[in-house]
This record gives sequence, C-alpha cells and structure tokens, in this order.
Amino acid sequence: MASSSSSPGRRPARSLAPRPGAAASLIPGLPDDVAAVILCLLTFPDQSRLRATSRAWRLLLSAPTLLLLRRRLRLPSRHLLCLFPDDPTLACPILLDPTAPTAWWPLPPIPCSPQLYGLANFAALAVGSHLYVLGGSHFDARSFPLGYPSPSAAAYRLDLALSPHRWERLPDMHTPRGSFACAPVPGGGVIVAGGGSRHPTLPSYGSRVNSTEWYDAATSTWHIVTPMLRERAGCVGFVARGGGDGREDELWVMGGYDGYTTVGGVVPNDLYCRDAVALGLWSGRWREIGDMWVEGERRRLGPMAAISADDGRVTEVFMLDGHNIFRDRVK
Repeated sequence: MASSSSSPGRRPARSLAPRPGAAASLIPGLPDDVAAVILCLLTFPDQSRLRATSRAWRLLLSAPTLLLLRRRLRLPSRHLLCLFPDDPTLACPILLDPTAPTAWWPLPPIPCSPQLYGLANFAALAVGSHLYVLGGSHFDARSFPLGYPSPSAAAYRLDLALSPHRWERLPDMHTPRGSFACAPVPGGGVIVAGGGSRHPTLPSYGSRVNSTEWYDAATSTWHIVTPMLRERAGCVGFVARGGGDGREDELWVMGGYDGYTTVGGVVPNDLYCRDAVALGLWSGRWREIGDMWVEGERRRLGPMAAISADDGRVTEVFMLDGHNIFRDRVK
C-alpha cells in the first residue's frame, strides 16, 4: 500500500485514495488509504447508496476512480448480473452483485409511452458501466388492425456509475427490430444484426430483416453497415476477437430462422438455420462459417452471453434454454 507521506527532496508517493481538495478525511479516524480500501470492497448496491454521502465519497465511488483503485489493489474483476422482466417498462430490472447474493438493487423501469405496451424480445447488454436496452416487439394502440405487434427502434442507456440511476433515451435505430443479434464492439459501441417483429403472444406472426448497424457511443449516432446475406430473426451473436482472417475481429451470428413452412397446410413451422455467418468489423464483409449442427440436433438457440478475458478473447459462452443454463468453455 502506498503512503501519502513524503520526505524533503523526494517525489511524493502516490496514494490509493483520491484527493478531492478538502482536508476532511474519507472516514474520520482512519487514513484515507485504509478508508479507500474499505469502500472499494463494499458491494455494488452499498456503493450506489453511499455515493450521496459526500463529494469525496462520490468521487471515490465513481466508475473511473473505482476501477483504477481495484487495479492497483489487484482485486479480481467484478461482474454484476442484471435480470430484466418480460416488460421492463412496467417492472423494474434487478441488479445483483454475486459477491453478496442477498444484495438486490432495483433499477428504474424504462420510460414508457401510454400508446405502447407489451414490450418483449428486446436486447439487453452491458458495455463498461453502461446498460443498453435496444429494440424489441410491442403493441401500439394507435395502429390498425389492433392486436398485431410491431418492431421497435428505441434505444435506452443507463450509466451505473451515476447516482441516482436514470435511463437515457438514445437516437432510434435505422431499422426497427426485435429478436436480433447484438454485441458490444471495441471502442464502446454496439452492433446489431437481423431481427424481426415477432411477439411471444403471436409466435407464428412477424417479419424478418437482414439489416446491420452499429452505434458509435462517441458521436451518439447509428451507422448502417453491410447487411447480412439473407434475412434472419431470432438469432444470437457475439464478437470474436481475432476470429477472422488476419486476426480480424468478427461479429458471429448464429441460430434463428429465415423462413417457415406449414404442417398439414395449417400449422406454421419455422425453418431454423444450421449455419452461422460472421461480419469482419474492419473489412465490413460477411462470410459463411458453414453448418454448426448436424441432422437431428436441436437448432433453436436461447439468449446467449459471451464472457471475455482481459485481452478480449472469448473464454466462455452461456446460453439460457427455459430454466436451464448451458456453458461452453472456448479453448
């Protein structure tokens, strides 16, 4: 632990605790370095509540200071789990710190419109300290005929480093979509591909798209990129660092359906994709990966999350299938 004292003629040693300016200590009776370590080890819900204590605590418990402090202390990375209800405009998303399984922290619901209801099939992902909720499928009381879902182009973002927490409305995507592939990209942006308008209440109805676009967080704008080779909805995706030719970063899109047929001429039946496709994030070109399932294997995929190492390489892939969670370790 670095000391905050210095001797004449020598360069002062760096302290773990920030110096907001005033002489008041973080915790009276304790050195600032010790107090900083104590506050750093608190669970996320406790840190969120304590930011309003003072300016010094707000500075220390901000995301940039806290992440730097945890690196200096060589503490392991902390992953937070966020659970979203079926319709986050009506019920609060819940944040859980795995280090304290009983410490649940409710987030505010997403701002809603009185004409829109039944949001489902949206994409939720984390990029740094930000949570994104994109797209989805909902019902619009102003549409005709009533009772048919329509895709959403809305985008929301919440910064976990700010207190109090509030959702920020971002510019809409160029193409409304739900049930689409979505992943964070290097640089703090988000890329989306495919999707459609299907809603859980009408599982046999809905459109499909093949458009692809990415969100630039620095300029807060959406950019259209090369569309997928064919329309695909219900797909999942993640970014594979160095997965392409020349170690190019790629967006992998797999699963989903690209058409449907009927059973007995009456009951619709989706045609699920066996193959996967990848978009080079530098070249902007799609390539076919080939079939990933053989005949007889189940090709329908659930929501997927990829865990990356410090170098960005995907190490584990999790998939939710009903009440079961599957994990695959990437070698």
